Amino acid sequence: MNTKKLLGYAVAIIMLALPIVFSGCKKGPEDPWLTFRSRKARLCGTWTVSSLNSEIKRTENNISTRTVTTVEGDSWKQVITILNSDSTRTLPGKIVKDPGQNEGSYTFSFDKNGGAKMVYKYEFDEDQSGEDDDVSVVHRTEVTEEMSGTWEFLTGIDNEYKNKERIAFIIEEQKITTKLSEIVSSDDDEGGAAVPHTISTNVSSDRYAKGEMSIVYDLIELKSKEVKLFQKINRFHLSAQNATSESNYQETGEETIVLKPRE
Repeated sequence: MNTKKLLGYAVAIIMLALPIVFSGCKKGPEDPWLTFRSRKARLCGTWTVSSLNSEIKRTENNISTRTVTTVEGDSWKQVITILNSDSTRTLPGKIVKDPGQNEGSYTFSFDKNGGAKMVYKYEFDEDQSGEDDDVSVVHRTEVTEEMSGTWEFLTGIDNEYKNKERIAFIIEEQKITTKLSEIVSSDDDEGGAAVPHTISTNVSSDRYAKGEMSIVYDLIELKSKEVKLFQKINRFHLSAQNATSESNYQETGEETIVLKPRE
């Protein structure tokens, strides 16, 4: 057998073997078919949320609302609708940029040693002016959500999930800061834009034992330049006091997040 035939056989064998060798590369439905980087290497780093689409239905005290939240780059918007009514509240806003940043502060960080962190800063304005007022009154809400803890790949479950097709963000500390400011201005103002006046600042902080609180994401896509996370939401809360006062709510929905490498 000559050298050309041997080379041809060798190439054919390699081509036939490639789908078998690299079949473990593709886990999520939009993963690359072929990659030479491990899933951990592709995920680790700091990512900016380039887009988010979330739709959650909440039922409380026989009243149902649908909240749709969208993020596109630095744009943030939330639309809250009371179902079976004409009541809709639209809140246009933006992702906040810290001084010196080119990108908004909505980030996920996954460390190679297992550490994880999420920072989410956004703000929106609501016009509080009356029809007959001579001044403009705007309430600005600034929200900062921070979560830190660890992350890990999850193992497969029968035919439902493949190994390393999902990740768990195990939250150990969570802090939410909400600042409400008022901006009053009129056509007679001189000297530039009105300065926001702080009305209130609320801070809530929680700490959890490892494994007590977590978020599980499906890895729809895991590439070096893009990650797509999906989360199914199904929450139920019930509390009662002295068998006379009861509070409960249920939330269902889903959320998709697309990440890009942070510059």
